[in-house]
Amino acid sequence: MQGYLLVQPKGYKATGAEMQEGVKYTKADYEAQVATNVATQEVIDQVVGFITSHNYQEFPVVVALVEDATDQLGFAAETKKKSEAAAAEGDWQNAMLWANQWWQYQVKTADLGLRAKTHLEENGAKKVK
Repeated sequence: MQGYLLVQPKGYKATGAEMQEGVKYTKADYEAQVATNVATQEVIDQVVGFITSHNYQEFPVVVALVEDATDQLGFAAETKKKSEAAAAEGDWQNAMLWANQWWQYQVKTADLGLRAKTHLEENGAKKVK
């Protein structure tokens, strides 16, 4: 058997609470998020440039990180399309939610890429021609 104990101050009287609507996103909110996503992609591109300019294939840990990052970036591309489709319809709620999901996949990608870059730097990776 389970139960719970609710402690209330003396004289407490419950009042009816009304549900509040959630955040209403606007086109400006969406555009700000997309700007963040574009900036995040620039960082990802720089990290990819570093990794591919080195002999990363000789480091199994890095190869695994790159494969995982590539998967995450694929998911980001899918959610980007969904955010753009919602924005094209003027559905700023869904456009913003998908843009946030797009960014979350980018953050995962960037994290994996930065860990791969650090591993290369710390383990003597050589620049390739």
